Amino acid sequence: MRRARIVSASLAVAALLSTVAILLVRHRPISNVAELVIAVGAPFATLTIAAFVSVATILRRRILLSVLALGVLSTSVWTQASWYFSPRPVDITGEWVELRVLSSNLRLGRADTTTFVALAERHADVVMVSELTSAALERFTRAGLADTFPHSVLAPSAGAGGIGLWSRYPVSSISDTQPRDYTVAAARVQVPGAQIEPLIASVHVESPVAGKRDTVAEWRIGISAMKAALSAFAVNVGGGAVVVAGDFNSTPDMRQFRDLMSNGYRDAVEQTGSGFAPTFPSRTWHPPLLTIDHILTRNAAASSVETVYVPGSDHRALLGTIRIPVAPQQP
Repeated sequence: MRRARIVSASLAVAALLSTVAILLVRHRPISNVAELVIAVGAPFATLTIAAFVSVATILRRRILLSVLALGVLSTSVWTQASWYFSPRPVDITGEWVELRVLSSNLRLGRADTTTFVALAERHADVVMVSELTSAALERFTRAGLADTFPHSVLAPSAGAGGIGLWSRYPVSSISDTQPRDYTVAAARVQVPGAQIEPLIASVHVESPVAGKRDTVAEWRIGISAMKAALSAFAVNVGGGAVVVAGDFNSTPDMRQFRDLMSNGYRDAVEQTGSGFAPTFPSRTWHPPLLTIDHILTRNAAASSVETVYVPGSDHRALLGTIRIPVAPQQP
């Protein structure tokens, strides 16, 4: 019996230390695959381990361990819940107009054309895509996407490098869409009612495990370049709104992604408290596990965001409703 208690206590301590390690990794920049795996698994691992330890130590009447376990469990729960379930709305000064956005990774252009075009026509004013191929662009055009969204900034490409943006409203491109450390299609959009044209950008950051290889170094460069791009967007638009959406290949548990939430940028899920809604992978027997697709806003407020299944894609799409201020916002 005594040996069993010792083993139980040792396992509880080891599990507690593992949970603390996970929380620590979550708060440091990702530099390798091991840290990546720990960070993206944080929503599941910390809660599972901490809950197990809490129950085990309470049943064993280990008062000190029980207190520590409950403390770690509370921290773990708050870390996740504060992002996904605790709304932190953005305040807008004055009147606003609504802009509906659709963002989707097309999985090398394989997303189902009929479903995607219908989704866009019914629910979006601006459509943003990544992994846009020439073949997919041709299919979308034949299906009438350009009839509903006659204004666009498009850069189709073989593989995962294609990017695009369609709009119901006139656009002025501000991006050269050339290959770089990330892909982007950005434009100022003439949203009716807005005194300053908001800047809308479709983006794609390279995966840290592209092609099942260790590409963390490339991802680090890409996410760093994305932060610089967000700063440039803010300068370009001044007091106007910025909406950036796409596949960031980053979860909120990855420090570099959370570092993007500066200079006024906010994640739509964090703003709305819409809940834990992973987007990847969507073509498996189990539900998606990773929240790597995002909508970010600056000088604008997300009022709703949801994920939508798109046949043929391995990402769930994002539908968001964004409140664009009529008048410029003060910094």
